[in-house]
Amino acid sequence: MPYFRYKAASADGKRVVGQLHALNEVDVELRLRRMGLVLIRLWSRPGHGGLWGRSRVTRRDLIGFCFHIQHLVRAGVPLLQGLNDLVETMGNSRFRDVLSLVADDLEGGKLLSQALAAHPETFDAVFVNLVRAAENSDQLAHVFGRLEERLKAQEELEADFSRLLIYPVTVAMAVFAAAWVLLFYLTPKLAVLVHSLNLPVPAVTHWLLSLVAWMQAYQYWLIPIVPVVAATLYWLLRGNPALLERRDALLVRLPAVGDAIRKSALARFSSLLALLTQSGLTILDALDACEPSVGNRYLARKLAGAGQRIAAGESVSESFRHLDLFPPLVIRMLHTGEKSGTLAEALENAAWFFERDARDTVARALKLLEPALALLLGAMLAFLLLAVFLPIYQVIGEIRI
Repeated sequence: MPYFRYKAASADGKRVVGQLHALNEVDVELRLRRMGLVLIRLWSRPGHGGLWGRSRVTRRDLIGFCFHIQHLVRAGVPLLQGLNDLVETMGNSRFRDVLSLVADDLEGGKLLSQALAAHPETFDAVFVNLVRAAENSDQLAHVFGRLEERLKAQEELEADFSRLLIYPVTVAMAVFAAAWVLLFYLTPKLAVLVHSLNLPVPAVTHWLLSLVAWMQAYQYWLIPIVPVVAATLYWLLRGNPALLERRDALLVRLPAVGDAIRKSALARFSSLLALLTQSGLTILDALDACEPSVGNRYLARKLAGAGQRIAAGESVSESFRHLDLFPPLVIRMLHTGEKSGTLAEALENAAWFFERDARDTVARALKLLEPALALLLGAMLAFLLLAVFLPIYQVIGEIRI
């Protein structure tokens, strides 16, 4: 479907610039009219608007969407009318485009789950399956409320990881800035001073001067090498699922951080699996829908193995026990849930367990990371300062008063 960029005016005369997919120019104008806008100018763009042309649909956008739909249903407002109202007020141009297409599909007679399934890049299989199950059981408001809760929990976990990275990144940038000044401003002046006085050069200073001389000689090659290597790695990973899985396996095995990544992924998996089984899906269908939402290819492949064991006749708890991912406490909860017919509740408890454990792991990682990073960066600064100031002390020692 062609992609168009438009300039329009609202009823109060405000200029609006955006982009959307449409069949043709007439379709664009009709869509804008339904949004209460009058078309002023239109540009046709190939593809999806380029790398920088469009904003992406964020988790916060989806949280707002779930909140809006759940309250529409509870208030008895027609779904199509509510979606059109949401389209008019949506700030994210890409999400506004998607919701406009969803509204068109609803107007054409499709169910909400069918309209959402046409946009897998925005609404994943878990989201669509939950909405489909909610339509069959007439629990749309309840399911959207649960989806909102789960998305908020994922947002909080991501915020914890962001806080985990803020301190080391900030300190590293400050130390590397200081090291850059020492290396490329102070060290060349030090080299001139040491050589002019014909003093013996300490070994640590000799290593530093050699490093700076090498970096200055090859600086025009070193500067572009980082983006070139990064782009090459991105290209290799993008087209190679096996390498992506190895990368994800390496992330899970990282000290402290890897443990938090694993637990947060299992919390998301357990929570979504509980939602799907509560909505009436079989355990195998729920597992198939949840695997892409794990967010880690290595863990997703292992969880797929559990699905194969369940299909072969094993119980859920025994299948998960063979993965070596779930602790004994969670396995016991799942076993009890299977025996009592409350597997969905057991999965919810497992999700709560993993979420709490992931937050505790992040907190412990922060406590360990700060002193470890301080020691590492302190050692690097100590080396630089020793290499710089040791010859200065030698010069002072040679002065005769």
